Amino acid sequence: MNDQSNTPVVIATEPPILAGDTLPSLDLVRRVVVSHKKVVGADWRNRDFVDFNALKTVFENCDFRYSNFERAYFRDARFVNCRFDGARFHECNFKSANFYRCDLKFAHFHECLLEVREFVASLPAEPNIRRESLSNLKANAIEVGDYENVGFLVLQEIEATKRHYSYAMSGFDTYYRNKYPTFAARAHAGLKLLWLNLNGLVWGHGEKPWRLLGSCLVTLVALGFVNFWSVMPRVGWDNTIGGLNVLTYVLRLFLDMVPDEQFQGFVVVDYAAVILRYVYIGLFISVLYKSISHR
Repeated sequence: MNDQSNTPVVIATEPPILAGDTLPSLDLVRRVVVSHKKVVGADWRNRDFVDFNALKTVFENCDFRYSNFERAYFRDARFVNCRFDGARFHECNFKSANFYRCDLKFAHFHECLLEVREFVASLPAEPNIRRESLSNLKANAIEVGDYENVGFLVLQEIEATKRHYSYAMSGFDTYYRNKYPTFAARAHAGLKLLWLNLNGLVWGHGEKPWRLLGSCLVTLVALGFVNFWSVMPRVGWDNTIGGLNVLTYVLRLFLDMVPDEQFQGFVVVDYAAVILRYVYIGLFISVLYKSISHR
């Protein structure tokens, strides 16, 4: 089997055909078999492939642009410098497949088994294109029940979106200068970027539960520090035990426990602590539901 890896590729169809660098001009090609072969320079654009068997096949400098693949088997395949612009894959298997210097612009996957991180590493760098590809990979992961990678894809999509809005604000290139030509459009992009950064800081976009706990504690400590300047002149340093009782007051208020009113500070801090209680309860329930629903 290994001795045949560099032999000319014979593609078996009905009827059998011999493929050199290109396939014959066929609109629909069924039962293609190139497993355990090496395919170099094949031009397979604008074709409809059904039952494409490419187990452990090496593809080099091949062109798959705008082709449709149904039930293709690319397990353990290796793609080197191949183009997949606009290609569509339905019920295909890419488990353990590897990609090197491949172009996956606008490639679309539906109900496919993928090595998600391998595909993400090969996605285009342009953030507007990248986030569309990540959105498709996320939808595909949900379709096949690959919830382990859904969170990873969500965060990758958000990072691409943040870079997209950052480019929009700065007018990074002609595309962004044309798409966001006015100050108002760029300001709107800036507000969306600010919201995404704040969302990530508070709870990691729902994918980082420990970020939620950390931001909650930091916020409560900050509220306690604000209250300290109101309580300290009235109560004194010793009675606050170095400010610890002021922080305890805010924590008890947040947890809906009866606080010691002696250490009450600014009223606005009290309202903020109560509001934060319900906000963080809602965020916690959302994270918990997401975690349970994916089991």
